[in-house]
Amino acid sequence: MRRKLFIILISLSVFLIGEVILARLIQAEQQRIEETNRYLALERVSTLRARVEGLLQANLLAIRQLRTEIYLNPEFDEERLRLISNSIFSDSLQTRHVAIGVGYVIQFIHPLTGNEAALGFDYRTAPEQLNSYEQALETNEITINGPVQLTQGGTALIARVPVFADGAHNIVISQVIDHERLFQQAGVMDSSELLVSIRGRNGSGREGPVIFGPNAIWQQDPVTQVINLPSGEWYIAVMPASGHWRSESGLAPWWWFFGTLLSALLALATAYILFNQQRLKRAFRTITQQARFDSLTDLPNRHYFLEQLEHYVNSCKRRNEQCALLFIDLDRFKEVNDVLGHAAGDQLLKVIAERLRISMRQDDLVARLSGDEFVLVLKNLHEPVHAQIQAEKILQFIREPITLNNQDVTIDSSIGIAIYPEDGDSADDLLKAADLAMYEAKNNGRGMAAFFSQKLRAKIEDQVRQHHELVHALNNQEFLVHYQPVIHADNGEITSVEALVRWQHPTAGLLEPAEFIQAAERNGTIRELGNKVLQQVCRDLPALRAAGIQGRIAVNISSHQFYDQAAVETWFAIMQEHDVSPAEFIFEITESMLLPDRERQRKMLLSLHDRGIQLAIDDFGTGYSSANHLRHFPISMLKIDRSFAVGVPDDHAHSNLLAALIHMARALSVDVVVEGIESAQQVEFIRHQCADLIQGYYFAQPMALAELLQRYGKTDASNTVDLNAATKKKGGVSR
Repeated sequence: MRRKLFIILISLSVFLIGEVILARLIQAEQQRIEETNRYLALERVSTLRARVEGLLQANLLAIRQLRTEIYLNPEFDEERLRLISNSIFSDSLQTRHVAIGVGYVIQFIHPLTGNEAALGFDYRTAPEQLNSYEQALETNEITINGPVQLTQGGTALIARVPVFADGAHNIVISQVIDHERLFQQAGVMDSSELLVSIRGRNGSGREGPVIFGPNAIWQQDPVTQVINLPSGEWYIAVMPASGHWRSESGLAPWWWFFGTLLSALLALATAYILFNQQRLKRAFRTITQQARFDSLTDLPNRHYFLEQLEHYVNSCKRRNEQCALLFIDLDRFKEVNDVLGHAAGDQLLKVIAERLRISMRQDDLVARLSGDEFVLVLKNLHEPVHAQIQAEKILQFIREPITLNNQDVTIDSSIGIAIYPEDGDSADDLLKAADLAMYEAKNNGRGMAAFFSQKLRAKIEDQVRQHHELVHALNNQEFLVHYQPVIHADNGEITSVEALVRWQHPTAGLLEPAEFIQAAERNGTIRELGNKVLQQVCRDLPALRAAGIQGRIAVNISSHQFYDQAAVETWFAIMQEHDVSPAEFIFEITESMLLPDRERQRKMLLSLHDRGIQLAIDDFGTGYSSANHLRHFPISMLKIDRSFAVGVPDDHAHSNLLAALIHMARALSVDVVVEGIESAQQVEFIRHQCADLIQGYYFAQPMALAELLQRYGKTDASNTVDLNAATKKKGGVSR
């Protein structure tokens, strides 16, 4: 009786525990849904923030240009204002009109049509606008006022910037911006599933009044981002239109129903098992082991493996991932059985199984299908070449001698490789493809691996060949460093040189980086290549300085080289070995290194800057980085990509875009280098836009150290370039 009561209590406990687990699972699922929704909302609000900030900055670039024009020539009238405004304010901007106040009174407006009521408006009669006006005079910076009610009707944002702040004779430019059109073009009004609200009137931040969207969002739990203004900030927030983050699901009652049913069944099964404890325990253990695992090697058997593989293939479909199936067959295993006996053959299979188990990663699958056939699944495959590399390791592991019956036995294997989803989209198809590839490996001579897809195999072989060629080139000193000057646009002086790697290929001739850098990044040789380039520059530096070529040496650093802090320490060790100061270098990186989720890389960049190395953004404008984002990194220089110089100055759109990039860089107080310069007209345009530094084939192509020293080294004359007689080479690029 006591035993029955004990079993009942245990069964009841199992039921209660099942209910608790079920409740936690449902709660966890709801929390996961909430976190997913918040993450998606965060992506959306980040995009909206970047668009609003970008459009606003584009409008403010125009008012800055107008300020410069008036500052340089304060004498103006309606006609001059019209001409200047028409050249600066394009239809793509959201600017409605601009007004110029002199001594607190609006004296000029463009366009005047529709804004006549505002002409002669005295800001001292409107306290809110007067406050913004005086704030601009006091800070000498752009202020954002509003949205405010306009004298001529309607509401709008007003950006103000002073030209002269001399008492009663002050001159202040007011730019009236259609905030509703700006928000609409930024996509703020496009979402039907999310509610969007922006607050911070007059740049007052999170505590300021709401300027767009419902105020109720802020009393809930929205996802927010900061929109940075020249002075002050806005906050943008989003919430689901439903008002809550957890999506309503009609599945929860069914989960409770089936979960409770499962808990009850488990409780009944527990009672049954406890009543038949010893007998059922032994039977269950035996059945499970026989049903799932191979009795000789303890690896999953064919049935259990195919079940696991089918689940994983379905998971790969959902997550759009790749995996590789390796079909492994021992070569001439029958001869071992015939010569040494089946016991030795079984021992051999156990050793091979253990070697496969050791060679696999924690998440990979390995199983014995039958006889001397094994399979291995490589999960989370990034590149098919990794399957080839793993197969070569397995071939080597299996080939290691094994002692059987006091004899050293060496056995080879043939491996067939199939890639999901290229070679099959189900477990059966993938297994068949790998099996066929294994037979192809045997037909090719055994002891090797073969891919199922001929096309893919050719690609992998090409990648492996490239890898071997790069390693051979590194070992045989086939990589050279050429240098290209960076020229000052005003006086032709060489301000610095950029180090550019070249490959003196034994058959293809001199190769430029575009022909091998991507392959080096893919197979991991980029780190050794980058270190060799830095070593060569350190060796060349004394000759450059002796020839009078000053300025920092620019070295391109691939994002793949920032793999851990040890890489940074290696660079400084190279400099110390050659007795070279970090202050001699400027490292060029791409915009992708500045992504906000790359905190580790950000810390590395800060450590480089703190130890004396300057940093430049190479190919600027081809990636994505907001002006506000750049301010958080120690960037000393922006190198504007050569694509922006194409067609300048004849192409009006390209010229405006290049000018905008130059002025944005100037606003960030960093140096600007314009790449890809190929004509005197481009030089003159860049001078006019106040960019100091230029680089390109108009002056010089990348050249060997000896040629650089011969052409630009100091003798009796200074090392400068004659801007009017520079060597012109058409069709070239800056590297």
